[in-house]
Amino acid sequence: MERVIRDIIKVGRLLFEEGLVGGRSGNLSVALGDKLLITRTGSFLGSLTPYDIIEVPLWDESLLDERASVELPVHRRIITVTGKRAVVHAHPPYTVSLSLFEKFIEPVDSEGKEVLGAVPVLELERPSASQELAKALSEALKEFKVVVVKGHGVFSADADIFRAYAYVSTLEQSSKIRVISKI
Repeated sequence: MERVIRDIIKVGRLLFEEGLVGGRSGNLSVALGDKLLITRTGSFLGSLTPYDIIEVPLWDESLLDERASVELPVHRRIITVTGKRAVVHAHPPYTVSLSLFEKFIEPVDSEGKEVLGAVPVLELERPSASQELAKALSEALKEFKVVVVKGHGVFSADADIFRAYAYVSTLEQSSKIRVISKI
């Protein structure tokens, strides 16, 4: 478990250093058996400590849920429906800005095309911490490595938190290239 906590802390720092999250935005989780390790509500991903990682049951609600990220129900559903063990949620600015105008973000760079292909943009009535979000993402992340929520941010899920982070990073690089190439 200590290694997983270190991995979550490292991914949080990487997301912040790359500008994929700012301030107290974004959240991370990793499932271990029937437990879920998730970032604390209001935590700063750029400087997480073990105190900022909350252990809650994967399948049931608990008293500790109120300390966890408000996106906890979304993370739980993604993991239990997709079978993937790690979720990364970030707010990369170039990707979010493209999401305002596109239904799919299609990378123009070779790495983005090869790694991600076209990335869907979900337009939801309640795009944050809602059952609508949890249901839509859990279905989309069965097929896609990363999904964008219009005007909100991105969610990625994988068996490994570093791969989920890498998909978010790759998408933001591709989005940046698309925006810059249009100037």
